[in-house]
Amino acid sequence: MRLLGIDAAYEPDGDDSSLATRSATEQRELLTLDRGLLFRRNVHDGALIRTDDVDAQLDDILSRFAPRLAPWTRCLRCGALLEEVSATEVAAQLEPGTARTYRSFSRYTGCGRVYWRGAHSRRLEALVRRATS
Repeated sequence: MRLLGIDAAYEPDGDDSSLATRSATEQRELLTLDRGLLFRRNVHDGALIRTDDVDAQLDDILSRFAPRLAPWTRCLRCGALLEEVSATEVAAQLEPGTARTYRSFSRYTGCGRVYWRGAHSRRLEALVRRATS
């Protein structure tokens, strides 16, 4: 979901209590396979995910909630937004081959990691195309 620009929090190891509290505190929709978790009193709002298949989950979320999509704008790890930066600003964080090969860079405002549209992005473009069509 973050790849598509959706502000999604993710806690795979979070217990029910902390997930419900985070939903309430941050006013987030809680998406879960756990029906019982949705009945916790402090859950802000929630929805039951009906399948374990990741592609089907994404299709379900996109059709049910129709979120505004902004692909390639969020960090896949921390969820923070990207900001454009010059190559000289991030040169110390780059491998020599990357610095020679790429000219356009961004940095995530949360974790500070550097991003460039490298070979890794080609695999994800099909997912973005499918989700935005």
